[in-house]
Amino acid sequence: MNLQTLWAVAVCEMRSSRRLARTWVVMVSAFLIATVGYLVVCGNHMVASTVGPLAQIPRFIVGETAAQFVGIFAIGIIFLAFDIRARDVRDRISGIIDAKPVSNLELVVGRLSGILMLLCIPLLLFIGLALLHGILADLFGWSFGAPIEIWSIFSFLVWDVVPQLAWWGGLIMLLAVILRNRLLVVLTAIGLFALFTWIQMQLTWSQLEIAGAVTSQIVYPSDVAPVFTTAEITIHRVACMLLSVGLLVGAATLLPRQMSRRVIVASAGVFAIGVGVFLLTSLFSSQSQEANKRAAWLDIHQSQDTTSFPNVKNLTGEVIIKPGNRIELNVTLTLLPPQQNATNQVTFTLNPNYKISKVALNTNEITDHTFSDGLLTIPAYHFGDESSTLLIECEGIPDPKFAYLDAKMDLGGASVLDFSVAMARFLGNQSYVFRSDYVALLPGVSWYPTAGVAIGNDDPQTYPKDHFLMDLSVTVPKNWTVAGPGKRELQNNNGSKNTFRFRPENPVVDIVLAASKFERFAMTVKDIEFELLYSAKHRKSFAAMEVLIPDLKDWITDRLSIANKLGLAYPYEALTLVEVPSHLRVLGGGWSMDSSLYGPGVVMIRETGIPTARFDVKFKDQQGEQSFQDLLYYVDNDYQSGNLLNGIARNFLAYQTAPYGQSATALQIFLEDMVGDLIVERLPYFTTDTALNPLGVTQIDVASEGASTSVSISVGSPGVQTRSRGSGSMILRRSNTHNASIWSKIEESALSELNFHEDPIQSYHAVLFRNTYALAALKAWVNEEALGNILRDLLQKFRGENFTYDEFREIAINHEPRFDEITQNFITSNSLPGYIVSDPSIEKLATEDPTTQIFQTVFDLRNEESGPGVVTIRWDEEQGFGSEDEDVSRNSLDPLLIEPNSSYRIAIKSSLKPTKLVIEAPMSLNREPIELTTPSIDDTEINTASSRPTSTKTQWNPNRPDQIVIDDLDQGFSVSGAPQEWQIPWFLPNFLVEMGRSFMGELEEVDRGLPIYSQWNHSQQWTRFQGSGFGRYRNTFTRVRSAQKDDPDASAFSAEFVGELPNSGEWTLEYSVPSQILFEQILQELDLDEQNTDTGDGVGSDSQDNLTLALVVQFDDEEIPFNLDLFTLRNEFDFGDRRLIEGSATPCFWAALGSYNIREPRVTVKVSNKSSIRDTFADAIRWTNLGDGNSD
Repeated sequence: MNLQTLWAVAVCEMRSSRRLARTWVVMVSAFLIATVGYLVVCGNHMVASTVGPLAQIPRFIVGETAAQFVGIFAIGIIFLAFDIRARDVRDRISGIIDAKPVSNLELVVGRLSGILMLLCIPLLLFIGLALLHGILADLFGWSFGAPIEIWSIFSFLVWDVVPQLAWWGGLIMLLAVILRNRLLVVLTAIGLFALFTWIQMQLTWSQLEIAGAVTSQIVYPSDVAPVFTTAEITIHRVACMLLSVGLLVGAATLLPRQMSRRVIVASAGVFAIGVGVFLLTSLFSSQSQEANKRAAWLDIHQSQDTTSFPNVKNLTGEVIIKPGNRIELNVTLTLLPPQQNATNQVTFTLNPNYKISKVALNTNEITDHTFSDGLLTIPAYHFGDESSTLLIECEGIPDPKFAYLDAKMDLGGASVLDFSVAMARFLGNQSYVFRSDYVALLPGVSWYPTAGVAIGNDDPQTYPKDHFLMDLSVTVPKNWTVAGPGKRELQNNNGSKNTFRFRPENPVVDIVLAASKFERFAMTVKDIEFELLYSAKHRKSFAAMEVLIPDLKDWITDRLSIANKLGLAYPYEALTLVEVPSHLRVLGGGWSMDSSLYGPGVVMIRETGIPTARFDVKFKDQQGEQSFQDLLYYVDNDYQSGNLLNGIARNFLAYQTAPYGQSATALQIFLEDMVGDLIVERLPYFTTDTALNPLGVTQIDVASEGASTSVSISVGSPGVQTRSRGSGSMILRRSNTHNASIWSKIEESALSELNFHEDPIQSYHAVLFRNTYALAALKAWVNEEALGNILRDLLQKFRGENFTYDEFREIAINHEPRFDEITQNFITSNSLPGYIVSDPSIEKLATEDPTTQIFQTVFDLRNEESGPGVVTIRWDEEQGFGSEDEDVSRNSLDPLLIEPNSSYRIAIKSSLKPTKLVIEAPMSLNREPIELTTPSIDDTEINTASSRPTSTKTQWNPNRPDQIVIDDLDQGFSVSGAPQEWQIPWFLPNFLVEMGRSFMGELEEVDRGLPIYSQWNHSQQWTRFQGSGFGRYRNTFTRVRSAQKDDPDASAFSAEFVGELPNSGEWTLEYSVPSQILFEQILQELDLDEQNTDTGDGVGSDSQDNLTLALVVQFDDEEIPFNLDLFTLRNEFDFGDRRLIEGSATPCFWAALGSYNIREPRVTVKVSNKSSIRDTFADAIRWTNLGDGNSD
């Protein structure tokens, strides 16, 4: 082909196409869509980048809009190329073109090139303007916009635009030549486009990477370690170009023009298509093999016997890093062989891509070891009972697939429709970084040998952690710096290499290394070196933070002083914060997929966070203190990778020692909460649900607004509570743990019984929920210094070792004998207290001074359950008539320990009569604070009494032995009926439904097995209404939409109250009618009356007719049907319009269902939804014994 001829044809096609209106529609649409998107991202980044991490930033806008451009241009090619031949005929130039000395291939390729170049004009214009704007924003310090990462532009143009559009354009050209009918070409092309889109929607993310994903979807753009291409991208794009060549050759051979060697050219086209298909097939085959290999690795590692795992006590040696080439390891493990080994081997883990050259035990080389699937196994007979040293020499590049094998979310194997996985890939999908310009080695990839297997890092119940001392030399290229555990010592600076040594004084649990040409800032506080390593490309962002250094130093000094006072000194000589690329994976493995960005002595900071946030603009006109508070606010809102302050707090305990065995997971989370609250004054919180939430940092505002009626998390005086209630992480923690599903979880299971693998998020939330109140109760009873002493003794006794829950409990009880009662046995028991309270009475104490009044408010409090509890009693005293809220005196008693199945008489003394009296029992079956109604009584009517103790144990028990009450929360209650879900409209495509479900997540809250009632939930099923109805500890009832009698296909729903009466005789039966049901019924009638009035028919509501609830009473083999008439009951209860407000405050009313002479103890009351009322309800029944039934 002649290039000049190609150019001439292309220019001719551009001139022809630009006269078409559809050309301008496509070009303008593409430009406007990209521009609007860019402006939105810039605006959002300007406003919110210093509030918390964002999902999109202007620096990577080209990569983030790549898929949009490719999609729009693919559609544009259809409407520009479908009528190429027809346009020639229409313009009467087909004969001229056929007569021109241009080959068919030159004609086809030239015309497609012209279309592609025309489409690239808006693309290049957008990129040029965005690039210019970014440069100007950087030069002049504008907050709107940022410099665009240049490699993302080159990658997009070379690997996305040209190859992907070329093969699609070739296909359209071929269709245009074959079909010739313009309408048929358009319909076929659109159909193929829809088909390809549908096929992509059926793929997994790993498959999409080799089936047309843009480069930014495969590797997220980065300033720190930019990726131009990968092997998979290159092979796929070469395949696309080969397909394009084959399709264009096919179109050329089918043109109705003279062509020499047509068969040979056609054969070449078929060959190109064949090679392209072969490459694509090979990619898919390779991807399938990789997925199978990962699954096999997981199975093999899960099958290993944990008794074969040794205990590593020390790791020494040398690591030589040759960036982008290989890693050379020469390490020695000092270990204790497994003492109760049930196998004939000792098991270690090492990345399978290494080539092991030597294994020696106690200087004796071992030749009968095996190394396969990431497992290094050595025959057990080589080991004795004493400590041994194991030398391992190996080299290679770690396989990135051998990482996080047990992660609950498979980032590669999940469906493209799974929106959460799409968000997860934004948080990085590279398990480690090993490039010529940057290296980040994370323990999740098993880059150094460890004991045991490559799974279970967050499962100490099954896989205990090793805590070991280390002395490691790390060799890197000249001018490179390494971040690692503890303080870095320059050991060798010869030639083209630097060698650094890491030998912290205290144990580590993992080894993280990050190396590159960093810029460095460091300061020393209380003999600890705090170091920041960052990319020179983000120098301006970090330079702007110099203003907050004094306040930062003061804050660090305070934290270290507190830690030292608590006996928890920072264990390493240095703490390094290092910037890492955006494509380094944040989410780890296991059930928790905890943030991977924290390690002993190292905190990794994503470049899409603080380094690219516009703090350089925000800090310009601010004082240092305000700037520091803004930075803390950002850190507290880091939902993507977790609060780095809590990551730092792990150094004080979690990296030194850890629990193992039964209850270990829950205990480990509690200890992290305890350390975080005491040292950094923040409770940790990180889940994949929040990290992958599409709302981003906005979810914190949503959670905050949803918690407007905030739940108190304090126990005792207002000053004794958990920290940072206003921080983003604490808001999310409180919002996601204080809900009905979590309450049901902790009522059903002890924390030690939770299955974190089957239900990870809910189990984690259940632990956090109980932790919050256990910690608050401890702080109310025990001062922080005593809590620190517990941690100090734990650390001193078990540093470098693991411990059991019983060993921790023994230390805790030594410092606080009532530890179990105060924490309510929160880990090993699910027995929660349940409180009932009498009505309060007010007394007046006799005083010597007649002008002084002391009131005494008395009430009885009983714990009906077998679990101990902690309560705090608060009351308000109004300072005078008409006083404002700030004039109300708020008071409280010290927390009270309430034993199981016991009663106490409480006496509160106050100078004024209490106006509000609340019993806070945060961890109880009551769930909500118990608010008592203080009697309205004149001072002259108050009786004088003697002073009582604040709390006295009594025998008060209001339960009547002659009554049996069965509530909807009791075990004797059950419901039946299959839920009828809302039917999805037939016209909604399935992929949109799946994407919607993935986006919305699980919204339905469950209370004791039933969904919580919501008027917006249109599915027909039993639900639980909260806040009304009878309740022993809290007011609830169940309800379901009633079935119409004339609808034979209506689903049948029923409820049963089953009880065992203690004796035969005459019993009366009562049925609880929730006030909410009566309230809704009246509102429904009023609405119907209003509608009848509006229609002018003058007919009042007759909805009161036949408003019945269908019941069946079963006893002694008898069935007695009963229709409960609600309208009649309303009159009996005097529940009318005038009592709408005061009546709704009464939870329920008891309706009599008659008296029955019962012989057998088992009695049943059934409720059917075949009722005439709108909603069938089931709340509670009450049986009352009237005697033996023989009296007249």
